[in-house]
Amino acid sequence: MNSFSRAALKSYTNVNKDIAVDSADNHELVKMLFSGAVDAICQAEGCFKSGDLVERGESITKAQTILFGLRSTLDHVKGGELARNLDSLYEYCSRQLTKAHVSNEVEPVQEARSLLAQIREAWEIMPLNPAPPAQ
Repeated sequence: MNSFSRAALKSYTNVNKDIAVDSADNHELVKMLFSGAVDAICQAEGCFKSGDLVERGESITKAQTILFGLRSTLDHVKGGELARNLDSLYEYCSRQLTKAHVSNEVEPVQEARSLLAQIREAWEIMPLNPAPPAQ
């Protein structure tokens, strides 16, 4: 694939992402953030194998930026203990990504991927309008 084709494909992908974001509700946006974080972590994991330090650093930074975004969406007043636990989990995953990059060890990246994938799966099956509590 030549450079023009790659640039065109990247532009097409970016337009599709922009359209998806513009038309998504908050629930969908959070699902997209989880997918983006897990994808970036998978990319970083692959870079450990290929030895591409630059791409690894960019992928880890992208995942950490998404984690920061997820942390900023938490409502600690309404969310209570769940929000506090998710905040701690996102912060832990971010630290694991830093640890992996600095120590050149893939295991912390794998752990962060596994944790976020579990949360993403739970988010995907979460009902949009939960039933009110029984009285």
